[in-house]
Amino acid sequence: MSTIDKRSAALLIGRQYPGLLLFFRRKVGDAELANDLVNEAVATALEHLNAGRISQPSLIAGYVFRVAMNHWRNHRRKLAARPERTTDPDTIESLAASKEDQDSEEPQLRSEVRGILEELPVRRDRELVRRFYLNEDDKSAICSDLGLAPLHFDKVIFRARKRMRERLEAKGFKKSDFFGLLLLAGFV
Repeated sequence: MSTIDKRSAALLIGRQYPGLLLFFRRKVGDAELANDLVNEAVATALEHLNAGRISQPSLIAGYVFRVAMNHWRNHRRKLAARPERTTDPDTIESLAASKEDQDSEEPQLRSEVRGILEELPVRRDRELVRRFYLNEDDKSAICSDLGLAPLHFDKVIFRARKRMRERLEAKGFKKSDFFGLLLLAGFV
C-alpha cells in the first residue's frame, strides 16, 4: 500500500475516531475499556490494511467499528466464562427442587394478586389493569370503550398502576414485582 493510501486511511479513521470513542464509552460504560477497545480496533484495522486484507480501504472507519464490536463481544465472553460463575450439578438440582416448591405456591399467589386487583377502589382502575395487562387488549380499543383520549388513558393507567403497587407493597411485595405478579395473575 502506498504512503498516500495509508495517510488517507489515517484521515478517514481520524475523522470518525471521536464519534467511535463516544459511542463505545456510552455502550461500554467504562471510558478506559472503551479507549482500549477502539485503539485495539484501529491497530488491528491498520494491520489488516497493510496486509491487504481490506477490500475497500475507503470504508476503513466502518471496519474499525466492526473490529471494536468484535473486541467488545470477546471481552464480554471472557467475563461470562469466569470459573467463579460456574456451579456444581447438586446446586442446579436443588434449584430445580425449589422451583417445584414455587409451583405449588403459584395458585395461592395468583389468588392473592387477583384479590388485590379486586380491592382497587375504582371500577375503572380494575377494568383498565385487567384489560390492558391481563387481557392485553389494545389501548385504542380500551380508549374507545371507556371514552378516554389516549393521553388521558396514560394518566389513568399510571394512577391505577400506582394504586395497585401500593396495595402490593402493603402485602409485602416489592415494587419490582409488579409486572411479574400481573403476569402470574393472568394465567401464566
